[in-house]
Amino acid sequence: MRLLRPYAEGIVRLFYPLLCKACGNEVFSADNQLCWQCHEALPYTGFEAHTDNPVRHLFTGRLHLEQAFSLLYFSKDSITQAIIHRFKYQGEQELARHMGRLMAQRMLLHPHWQQINALVPLPLNKRKLKQRGYNQAQLLAEGMSQVMQVPVHNTAVLRTRYTETQTRKTRLQRWLNVEHVFDIEQQHNLHQQHVVLVDDVITTGATMDAMGAVLQRVPGLRLSLASLAYASRI
Repeated sequence: MRLLRPYAEGIVRLFYPLLCKACGNEVFSADNQLCWQCHEALPYTGFEAHTDNPVRHLFTGRLHLEQAFSLLYFSKDSITQAIIHRFKYQGEQELARHMGRLMAQRMLLHPHWQQINALVPLPLNKRKLKQRGYNQAQLLAEGMSQVMQVPVHNTAVLRTRYTETQTRKTRLQRWLNVEHVFDIEQQHNLHQQHVVLVDDVITTGATMDAMGAVLQRVPGLRLSLASLAYASRI
């Protein structure tokens, strides 16, 4: 039976090929969400190797951070946008976990990312969570957790009210939109922990700043930020 299994799988793939989630070309393993061409085309920032980088600068004077990074550059009509659109709006949840694993693999190449205690994904409001069915930041954190072997605290911070999308808002409007949105859930013991706050895209940083400020109320908590993508301008 074991000898027949590869042949059976080959027949299945003939009629139901595995396709790259970004471009639609065929991939040859169920473990690969992207084809090799798309992997090669990913616009890596390299920020994970440098403690002094544009994402860190974005929060200077706003949050006291241990580290901050984004894996990819984000731009309109880019492969990064295509990937995020697929897992955020088209239900490709395993693609988000795959990208989270890539984030963690890159992070762990550098000593300053190797002393992490927990991952906290940016929460969705209950209404948005019900509409989408899942939290894309949580999926990224789950992929990171598989590689880093640290827990994901999904409910450490609560989103207390619904907010409009940030996409077409000015910098000031983004800040006002997320003011007083988050609250800490006291049952999670994050005291003296090095916590990484996880989201899909950083633009102005307003949302992560608001949530990071709440997390930093926890005594002794050390905070870092990680996102899949960084949009330097929109």
